[in-house]
Amino acid sequence: MSGQSQNMEESLRNLDINAAEQFSRDWFGDHANWSHEKLLALRYVEDLVPSRHLRDFGDYAFGGRRLAGGQPSFPLLTAEEWTFLAKPYSEWAPLFFNTSTKSVYDEVGPLFARQQIPDLKSAPRMEFPARLRPLKAKLELGMVPISRDRWLERQMDDPANYRNLFELMNDVHAIFQWYNNEEVLSRTRDAFNWMVGKFVIFERAANARRVQNGITEKLDLAGMWYEYWHDAWTTMSNRAHGWIVDRVDEIQEFAFIRYEEALEAAGEDQTAIGEAGKAYYECVQDLRGTLTKLDYTMGIPMTGFRGFTIGSSFTDLTVPQRKNMFVKMFETKSWKHQAAILDTEDKANAEMASTFSSNPSLIERLEYLKNPAHPRFRDTENLIGHYHEGKQNRDEIRAALRGAPQLTSQENWIAILRERMDFYAKNKNWKPNQFGFVCYRLTYSETDAEWAAFKAKLESDMKTSGDWIQGYEDIAASASIHFVDGREHNIPEGDIAAAKRHFKSAFTMLPTLGRFWSYDFLVVDKQSYASYSTPKEEEMRPPPPYGPCFGDNGGHVRLIDTAYEQLPRDLIDHTAPGYRGEMKVLSTLVFEELYPLIATFSMRPHTLWPCARLHPREVYVGTSDSAQEGWWESKRIDMVALGGGFLEHLRRRQADLQGRN
Repeated sequence: MSGQSQNMEESLRNLDINAAEQFSRDWFGDHANWSHEKLLALRYVEDLVPSRHLRDFGDYAFGGRRLAGGQPSFPLLTAEEWTFLAKPYSEWAPLFFNTSTKSVYDEVGPLFARQQIPDLKSAPRMEFPARLRPLKAKLELGMVPISRDRWLERQMDDPANYRNLFELMNDVHAIFQWYNNEEVLSRTRDAFNWMVGKFVIFERAANARRVQNGITEKLDLAGMWYEYWHDAWTTMSNRAHGWIVDRVDEIQEFAFIRYEEALEAAGEDQTAIGEAGKAYYECVQDLRGTLTKLDYTMGIPMTGFRGFTIGSSFTDLTVPQRKNMFVKMFETKSWKHQAAILDTEDKANAEMASTFSSNPSLIERLEYLKNPAHPRFRDTENLIGHYHEGKQNRDEIRAALRGAPQLTSQENWIAILRERMDFYAKNKNWKPNQFGFVCYRLTYSETDAEWAAFKAKLESDMKTSGDWIQGYEDIAASASIHFVDGREHNIPEGDIAAAKRHFKSAFTMLPTLGRFWSYDFLVVDKQSYASYSTPKEEEMRPPPPYGPCFGDNGGHVRLIDTAYEQLPRDLIDHTAPGYRGEMKVLSTLVFEELYPLIATFSMRPHTLWPCARLHPREVYVGTSDSAQEGWWESKRIDMVALGGGFLEHLRRRQADLQGRN
């Protein structure tokens, strides 16, 4: 045996395979114990009236800021009355109202503490898919599904990648179907009305006190709560719907331009003409069909909610009623070109069915898709007519039923952040006038020049143009990362536990929107540095039936959850299996997505974790869709098979070598 072979055998004999396996898991994830199927099956129990609404209602009822923009339609709470919300009635209310030793916050507390409320026939909670929770949280904050920077990063502006938008639209549709579910609506309405009833009692006491003090203007807390809640749902619906309409318009226009260019380049080549027609039609028809579903689904009726008054809003109707109105409007339009295309499509489907067995396999179907485009896609007259006819008809129907697009105000979290930062700017003791995250450097082998180059690239990635994020330009200059060099505080390299101890002792301010976030922090470790120094190549376009997965391999940082130790183990096992108090996050999402989700308490790191875990490197890359996730699952299966097989081979070989001794 050669000396080299002997050295290799000796190395294998002494190799700690378990440590090597753990190293692999730390860097690439524990993919053997997670899957797309498990992600799809994971459900969270959602509070239908989340506690954050108490805080946000204060910005409305006392601060005078409507979520939809402008001022409330009702008299505001005074500063004194605002403090009364947390004081027992016995301490401030007039005679006949001062018998209770509880405050109104105490009265509504059981709703937010998940305690049983005898007056409610059903618990004010419902299950919701964990996979869609980050997207739902963004929509509830009045955020758009994806910023323009992330849109371009994922190459979603390319019609060839329309599957990502198509699947995202399906996810938005699923979210609004959930909101419009009869049981969800009924439980939300009952809980809302119960809560508002408690505030109406407060209103009566406060108004009686106003009369005593000679104030004629009266509070209407039922009306205020209705206006606040209606603004929240309407802003969520209108901003997301407007964003989707704009993106579909953009993609279908690009797709049609490409089609015209392809026709000119094809000349008399019928095969090329057919391929161009197929690419155009599949993209535009898929997006338009899903957009129509969203046209009548996006919007949540508040009929029966306390404070509701009968109006003529389209979204006051149920989804079946809205759909019926759309169908009737469709019947009034001419669809000559669409009808001709559907007729030939029916014939093509019958032809395809005759080529298959009664139950064709996936392989058979994929092989069929490799065939040249069906001759029906060479019908240039009807395909060109389809574009103009369909766009005009659908736009007219949408405008007739939903009305003109509503101009939305700045995103809710930005409005609150701006107000707080204006306050901080006026009070020197609150400075620095910045918001963001604390970030610890826990990798020390780099030279000063290497670290400076890395830091510049990291900060560049974290900056966002703010395009499509309404109001971001007003806060962009204040977004910042506060770096802490672990060496200066005797923190060993890579020691996250030591960094956590230092963070808790050094950053003791209350966690609040508009400051450096003091509940969680970021870390640059060896993995984070390597994601920049030796970046993973961009994904190639996956083969059918998978969709595009561009923009998922960028640099990342590690998010550390300082509250992890306080979380019940059974909660983690049930809602975030495999979570260990930290996760990797795409750097480009730090300010535009991570900060608003975390700093508003809309999400916690462990609730983001299930969506990150399926990624090939367990990185949270923001709103994902089934087109991405299917490819991730395919890669996961390969990694588990290859990695597990290789480790098993090493263990058998090592046992054989050690047995020789």
